[in-house]
Amino acid sequence: MNNNLSPWIHQLKITRQIDTLEGCVNTGVAIVGAGIAGVMTSYFVLKNTEKQVFLIEGGRVAHGATGHNAGQLVFEFEREFYSLVEEYGLDLAADAERSVRGAWILLEEIYADANLTTPMSSFMGYNGYATVGRVVEELKNNALRAEAGIQVSPIYVAENAEGIENIPKEYAHLYSIIPKEDILALLETEDTEYVAVVSERKGCVNSALLIEELVGYLLVTYKGRFMLAEDTYISRVVLQADKAILESGVNKVTAEKVVMCTNGFEKFAIDNQAGEAINLKFHHMVKGMVGYMAAYLEELKAPPTALAFFDKEQIAGGHNKETFKEKPYVYMTRRPFEIEKNEHHNLICVGGPEQLLSDREHYVPDGEFMIEAADEIEGFLHKTYKDAPKEAIDFKFKWHGLMGFTNTGLRVVGEEPRNRVLMYNLGCNGVGILTSIFGGKRISDILAGVKLKPSLFEPRREDK
Repeated sequence: MNNNLSPWIHQLKITRQIDTLEGCVNTGVAIVGAGIAGVMTSYFVLKNTEKQVFLIEGGRVAHGATGHNAGQLVFEFEREFYSLVEEYGLDLAADAERSVRGAWILLEEIYADANLTTPMSSFMGYNGYATVGRVVEELKNNALRAEAGIQVSPIYVAENAEGIENIPKEYAHLYSIIPKEDILALLETEDTEYVAVVSERKGCVNSALLIEELVGYLLVTYKGRFMLAEDTYISRVVLQADKAILESGVNKVTAEKVVMCTNGFEKFAIDNQAGEAINLKFHHMVKGMVGYMAAYLEELKAPPTALAFFDKEQIAGGHNKETFKEKPYVYMTRRPFEIEKNEHHNLICVGGPEQLLSDREHYVPDGEFMIEAADEIEGFLHKTYKDAPKEAIDFKFKWHGLMGFTNTGLRVVGEEPRNRVLMYNLGCNGVGILTSIFGGKRISDILAGVKLKPSLFEPRREDK
């Protein structure tokens, strides 16, 4: 029995040759990790610079977190916008949000440039809230966005919502009052617990299929400048003043720059021979979180959607500051899915339960799927999704994936201040596709010598 059966990996059909690292190789940029962050970084570096790129993956392309995620395209930080403003100021927070939202355009450009055929859906999705108190937080975020000139998302509140009278009057122009039944209709639920909705652009894509197709494009288009090694585990990265040496057994890659696009806590060592120690700082930068997801098939009769439900209570795994999330929620997507050739269905995917890994634990890719997570997901569907089966749900897929959560709740993108030979594009913080794309573009700009504005995503020296 497969304890980690992902619908995205299920759809992969790899026909290209698999190459591993052999001997010693010299390159301009070595990129470690061939998930969405590593492949997107490779794409932008190849497109925007003349540098050679060597992409190195310990397993197979897209078989890590990229093949075991929720397949959801959504702009989201795992922090409230107002908390970023409080910590970093309005200008930096607004620039960060604009940058990641701009990844939608970058993704569309990638599809056009590479002639990609992997299906992608884009639509208006909805977040449902069970308390007016949580809506007030969204209104506070939107007030600051409006002040910064950022487009705000429509917010709808039920006319009879408990506590509606407590919404501050200065936010009156930032939401609309509508009938409760309209709130429930948008959320496709009959659960009267929900009293408000936020509408925002969302999407669905099989990110594993997307990345596999993009790798094929890079191998053909940049033949001679792009190399890929799979089943090549890097055990040690030696940083010198002007280069990095990546060791995989007796095999080595020497590069002018090395970009870490991993989850951030794998078993390798960083030896900085040109400055202060980096190894422990790096491995403490990102914590591991295992996300659990399940999916079943239904008749192909409704359009794609993505919904999130912010409940009154926390779900299994717990979302709190100890586990890096401020907002407990369950997420659900629906999209067309071909399980076998010419057998089309809608795939209903649900995630939310999570498990924090301690510093001493390591993720087991084929580890057991938690029974509690499956029960939690099925309970949510029966309670909330109006078209869910009335009987026990036959989950076609149950999978889990490793997410990297930074201490700041923000992706880390840029040069390591202790040695700028080392660069990062890591830390998905639960919503990693658009931030990975943004991060890849920013890395390419740095390598191309583009003068960039300061960013919230820059690596920081936490000991200073």
